[in-house]
Amino acid sequence: MVIEQFKIYYAKAVLAMIAAALLTSVAGINLGVLLLLLVTPWFWRGFTFEGSQNKWAVQFLVLIGIFCVWDVVTNLCAGASVGHSLLALQHDLRTFAFVLLLWPVFKVEEIARFALLALLAACVLIAGANLIATWTGIIHSGEYLWPTMHHLHGQMSVGMVFLLAQLWLTRPSLSWRVAVPLFVLLASMLFANERRAGYLLLGVGFPVWYALNAKRLFVGRYRWWVLCAAIVAFILAAVSPVVQARMARMVMEVNQFFAMTPEQRAGVETSLGIRLQFYSTIAQLIQQSHWMIGVGSVYFADLFYAINHQLGTTSEQAATYFSNFQNPHNEYLFMLATKGVVGLALYLAIFTQACRVAWHKHDEVQRVSCLMFVFLFMVSITANSMMTDMEEGHFTMLILLIFLAPVSLSLFKDHSLNH
Repeated sequence: MVIEQFKIYYAKAVLAMIAAALLTSVAGINLGVLLLLLVTPWFWRGFTFEGSQNKWAVQFLVLIGIFCVWDVVTNLCAGASVGHSLLALQHDLRTFAFVLLLWPVFKVEEIARFALLALLAACVLIAGANLIATWTGIIHSGEYLWPTMHHLHGQMSVGMVFLLAQLWLTRPSLSWRVAVPLFVLLASMLFANERRAGYLLLGVGFPVWYALNAKRLFVGRYRWWVLCAAIVAFILAAVSPVVQARMARMVMEVNQFFAMTPEQRAGVETSLGIRLQFYSTIAQLIQQSHWMIGVGSVYFADLFYAINHQLGTTSEQAATYFSNFQNPHNEYLFMLATKGVVGLALYLAIFTQACRVAWHKHDEVQRVSCLMFVFLFMVSITANSMMTDMEEGHFTMLILLIFLAPVSLSLFKDHSLNH
């Protein structure tokens, strides 16, 4: 009994550390995950898959396992050694492997619930700190207190906004306990954020969230509250100088890119220009690769660089310019290029199965919030890498474990949400 309680307290302490490190310290993330893996064998001992929901969960985990094996196979087929193939797996897909290893830890309802609340608290506190620093003039609007903070205002903060909205919709009595963190996240996103991703995700996510809650929102007073909230959010976005500047810059960067010659595009350094050039270069790489297995992730960078050199990137530009492509900027194309059609199909199947697992959850907050996070993730990877990124990859890993592993989160059994 003492050992059982100790491992739960230990896991919660480590998860609090990971939540705090997620947007502040890469070393803290790595250390936290390592400490969590140390206790994982205790949770696996005696663990069994039971219950009607576990059929979908087992299929989800099997797909992840097959995907990881396929990643190694593609690199071996490309001529890489077993050692290099395993290193590439560890670099690109370790967060998928962690989902497999940590599943029994998050199967414990108490741990999963604590992890979610810790992540929520970390996001709100960091967003609040940056908002206060902006309003008090410590930093300029659109800047951050530290470099890794910019990861917050994408899938993370928008997903937390919809989680809080779902909590409020399900339990209106929570009132200010949900309204305050919701306001902090939205205000920070609109007035203290230079990333466009948050605005776009909020815009495309709202109709999906509305549809998932149609039975509640199409009737009674809720439809007017939601309409008013949407109008207020639109007005705030319209008057925000940060939003206006970023949208104007987006249009300018697109027009600038298409006005360039192919040689100029090969050396473009604007945010959208880098992404558009990546799509162009990787399209050529895909045409040169084996459609079924791709080129493998071990040699992807060399082949990618070679094509850009052919397009006109000089050796001088390469020294700094290619560092921009450490982030593939489109995970669909990255998976297709490195793992072929089979790899992309497996990748999509994993997240499709995640939605199926979530759909069978009886806990409404757990079900809808998970579907929203997965949707936001799938939209995000059209212009960013997520699972291959340190901060956002580990965040997605935690979200999948939190919402899919336990039978129910039972958030309203937690005293912090009821009193």
